[in-house]
Formats: sequence, C-alpha cells, structure tokens
Amino acid sequence: MLDYYKEVLNYVQRLTGDKEKAKDITQESYTRIIEIEEKNQIKNPRAYLYRMAKNLLIDESRRNKNIFKIDYEEANFTIPKEQQPEELFYKQTQYIELLDLVQNLPKRSKQAFTLHVIQGFTRKEVAHKMNINISTVEKHITNATLKIKNRLEKAKEKEFE
Repeated sequence: MLDYYKEVLNYVQRLTGDKEKAKDITQESYTRIIEIEEKNQIKNPRAYLYRMAKNLLIDESRRNKNIFKIDYEEANFTIPKEQQPEELFYKQTQYIELLDLVQNLPKRSKQAFTLHVIQGFTRKEVAHKMNINISTVEKHITNATLKIKNRLEKAKEKEFE
C-alpha cells in the first residue's frame, strides 16, 4: 500500500493546490485505511485510497466552507437568439420549405413571386424585367401568395391529424 503514497499525494495536491494540505489528507487517508483493513480485507487498496482521499477533501471543504462564489453573468456569455443553432436551423428549414412551395407554382407566378419576395425587387422592377404591367405583377404575386398560404395551412392540418 505504501507504493501508492506519492501517486495519491500528487493526486490530492492537484485537487487542492496546497502541498501541506495534500500531505495531511493523504496521511489521514492512510490512517483510516489501516484501521479499516484491520477489520476487513480491502480488495483494491489503490482505488480505496483515492476514494478516501477525495472524500476527506470534500469533507474538509464542507467544514471550512471554502467554496468561492463566482458570479456568472449569463448575458455576457450567451448567443443572441437569432444566432443560436436551433433558431438558424429553424429559419433554414422554413426557407427550404418555402422554396419547395414556390417550385410548384405556375411559371409566371413563380417568377414574379421570386423576383419580388425572395430577391427583393420592387413591383415596378419586376414588371420591367418580365415585360408586363404592374397590375399583372400584383396579380401573379397575390395568386402565388394565396397558393403558398393554402398549402401551408393544409400541411399544418396534416401535422395535427
């Protein structure tokens, strides 16, 4: 059992950061194990020494109440909600679903909706690009929006069935 003395001492010293305290705890661990070993045969003395040293260290820290409170300012260490992985995934999923719905629109409605809603062109710019008048662009965008809205509602209904 004495073969483990330096090993246990180093272990306790790493936990405490104090060489003298580590010596005291290691010595106390050996004293208690010798008392126990007289009554019972210990199958794994090395493991028992480590466990005893750790328990003594915990007991001492409770007695001395050497627990330091570190203020954790959560606001300084958190990611804004819109940058959190779950939120980014949710937005990406919504965007992919929207693109899938747009792909199923009639050709001209799809083109008008994509130019206006997804790419951000004004209705006047869309009319110019498509060589149609603004009222026709508005009709295509409105029809596309209604079809997408209806498909989303149907998809929601299926989820809750």
